Amino acid sequence: MAVSTMLKRYSIDVILFEDREIGGLLNNAWRVENFPLLSPSSGEILCKKLKDHLSSHNVDVFNEHVVSVRDNMVITDRSEYSADRVILATGTRPRRLHDFEVSSNVVYEFRDLPADSKNIAVYGAGDMAFDSAIKARSRSMGVLQFCRGKHVRAIPALVSEARSSGVDFHSAEPIYHVKSENSKLVIETSSASYLVDGLLICIGRDARLPELDNCRYEIIGDARGEPFRQASIAVGDGVRTAMKIATEW
Repeated sequence: MAVSTMLKRYSIDVILFEDREIGGLLNNAWRVENFPLLSPSSGEILCKKLKDHLSSHNVDVFNEHVVSVRDNMVITDRSEYSADRVILATGTRPRRLHDFEVSSNVVYEFRDLPADSKNIAVYGAGDMAFDSAIKARSRSMGVLQFCRGKHVRAIPALVSEARSSGVDFHSAEPIYHVKSENSKLVIETSSASYLVDGLLICIGRDARLPELDNCRYEIIGDARGEPFRQASIAVGDGVRTAMKIATEW
């Protein structure tokens, strides 16, 4: 998004491809506090601002999934487009546990949980897992959070907030089996069995890129596969890349 609007400021034509929602994973966030000069806000509010920003700069947004980049062509699941330069801000994909995917109630993003969930399980101990658990509690859901080991990777502020919000955290209690039972899930761990409406798996993410056969592209943001993934870093990366392209144009 940032690279698109910055390029428009340089009067460079831009097409933005988005296969789901503007903002990506940011849509799931309970609270975003790492944007300097902006008050802490929910992911939904910030994504609304991103959409408004794109609209005010007249950026064309195509809801299509980019499959590959070949020579000067961008190939999506619907059509093909020519481009002089391609900027890939395709983000990440979740590390999946295929054996646990017994129904559509097993998801990898908060926004995909069943809309009528009353009780959920979260599997993971990183920032995304804790942020999602807190968000669920803010919506009056019961939350069981399971960690495979004793090591918690999330920042202390999130861990403290989760504890105070009532998240039922189970350290060193890995999930061994998941089965579908009517419209619910049975979660079996090393210690007990639990009945929940949905399971959110947050055990890590890896860079997501389309098939590439073109040297005229830039990879920015989380798609770089670097360990430090923050929305504010991605925005800065986008602005820097747009300025670099503009000076070369």
